[in-house]
Amino acid sequence: MPPYPVDKMPAVSNYPQHITGMVKKWTNRIKNDPRRVCRTLLLTSPSGETVEGDTFDDAALLFDLVKEAAKKPTSRDWRGLVDAGIITSLCKWAINSQQCLMKAYMVVNDRGLAELDENSMERAKDNAPAPYTPALEVLCNAAMSCAVPPTATENKMIEELKQHWHTMVQRIWSDPSWSLEPGTDMSRVVERALLAQLVHRLTYVDSSFLDVILKPSDLTLAVVFRNWLYSTSDYDTMINCTLICPLLDGNTPNHWKRHFAEHPPPELQALLPRILLGASRGTGKKKRTPNQIAESIVSAFVNQFGRLAGRNLKDDFDFFSTLLDVGKDNVAFYRAVCQSEGLWTALFMVIVRDGLLSRNPPRGYEPDIITLQALGLYIHVGRMPAAQEHVDALVRNWLAGKILDALEVAIVPIVRHARGPMLVSSILSIIDENLPKLSAKTRKKLRAELPQPGLMMPLLQFSLRGRKEPGSILAQVLGTDEELKSAEVDVSEPTHPIWTKSAWQLLWRLTTTLRPLPGSCSARGCENPAYGGECPKCNVATYCGQECAARDDGHRILCPWMKELLWVSLCQRRPTEEMDAIRAGGVIPETPAEHVKTQEDILNGCQESGMPAEIIQRVLEIAEKNKENPLSKDEPIPGITALREAVKKVQISTAA
Repeated sequence: MPPYPVDKMPAVSNYPQHITGMVKKWTNRIKNDPRRVCRTLLLTSPSGETVEGDTFDDAALLFDLVKEAAKKPTSRDWRGLVDAGIITSLCKWAINSQQCLMKAYMVVNDRGLAELDENSMERAKDNAPAPYTPALEVLCNAAMSCAVPPTATENKMIEELKQHWHTMVQRIWSDPSWSLEPGTDMSRVVERALLAQLVHRLTYVDSSFLDVILKPSDLTLAVVFRNWLYSTSDYDTMINCTLICPLLDGNTPNHWKRHFAEHPPPELQALLPRILLGASRGTGKKKRTPNQIAESIVSAFVNQFGRLAGRNLKDDFDFFSTLLDVGKDNVAFYRAVCQSEGLWTALFMVIVRDGLLSRNPPRGYEPDIITLQALGLYIHVGRMPAAQEHVDALVRNWLAGKILDALEVAIVPIVRHARGPMLVSSILSIIDENLPKLSAKTRKKLRAELPQPGLMMPLLQFSLRGRKEPGSILAQVLGTDEELKSAEVDVSEPTHPIWTKSAWQLLWRLTTTLRPLPGSCSARGCENPAYGGECPKCNVATYCGQECAARDDGHRILCPWMKELLWVSLCQRRPTEEMDAIRAGGVIPETPAEHVKTQEDILNGCQESGMPAEIIQRVLEIAEKNKENPLSKDEPIPGITALREAVKKVQISTAA
């Protein structure tokens, strides 16, 4: 359908002159007859006509002129338009308009007149604004130009907006038109940002506008959340995210705080469903189930984590973290988070990005705050009680998302940061604590990712801080390390040395639980028992054959420490019931008895390495106790117990 009646269309040969004349005519009418301008903007159908003979063609052109006038709020022209009722006319256009303004897509028909042919209609559909967008653009221009405090004209404008706001937003909610489509340029992005930008500005100019959008019947937050779900750029993502997130986490701008001090906002239990309503429908009219709603929200985060960077990504991380906190009872959301491989793969890419940039970091380099936030999200989800029911899917998707590889790539800058060792230890602790609960499939996947010498060695070196004397590793496990004993800060502080010393212990415990040494092939990914030979230097690492021995390049960096690390595994022995659960499903291949080293063999190797006698004696006592009376869950395991107590005292957040 053409944007105005065919019999009113000018010949194409006269079209430029026609437009020029109309612009001049309506520029004068804005100055001298603003009421006629307002009446013309009430024409929301191509067949409409005012008593003066003005048509939809005039309305289409008028928007450009009124938009410019709105940028000058103190001008005589704009004051005249507001007094004549321009705000009401714009709101009614947004409520009632059914026809898009597509004047840019006119072509010449056989009669020499301007119209839209089929091809142009398709292009217009892809690129023309939603029917209500021109009115919203003018209103947004007007709001952005408002003074603080507002003038009498601006107060009148805001009051009229309040009167029509609910109906206008209801229309946008019911008919998103093409605004949720990706689009071929920035026009769709602008459409998805308009409403949130308008609210941001209006609440700054007049904080009482918060009462309008927070009324139980209002759909503003639902529309804004839906626009965020379909965002495709930094702009529409952040403008919508930063309107909703402060309402959920309480970190509101100062002008909101002042208003909420006298007019408290609704409780989160009432507010959250009104926001999440925005995910209840997509571009169609069919309602989504709770599971589909949760999956659509997680999918939006996946897209944005992979696309955003810098401050914008930080804001999105904050938004995700806030939804995790306020949605504690949303079982479907937590299930979707735990079961989304794409989410954890996206976080892997965030961590690796910083890791690759700093693979050989200069002295003093620290990881990007975004990397720390990404690691914090693993812990935030893993520690939430609502996630425990889905912990097997969660850990499996962490592994599918290559969490251990991500840590290996970025470990050097991570451990240099004060919070880095705490974050790494906490992630490994979640996996370690839940190992007996994991399915055989997930444990097998974890076994295939071990060992991780490229991650293990930097963690070990950082905890040793240059010390190379025999027994220094075991001193950390036994709790006799001088740095641990003399620590003056609380164990819940990230600067406590337990965090730098526990990460490698947890990684080693996971490794030797799923790949017992000696006896299991030391090559990553090999599922065979070891019976084909030992490393000739350490006599600890064992292989199923020469092929695995030849390809295990990572072993050489751990080789000098292997004798002592073998003793560490004696101290880290798990309770019998835990090991029975872990062995279930045949994940750990049985090692022939003749290929298993005796405790005497291990003792001889440690004595030859020069390990202090008192440390050897202490480990022998622990090993003997474990042999006679296997540890229960309530009995202390040196090193690991201390860490678990520390984890209980600290509340990991995503904030750096």
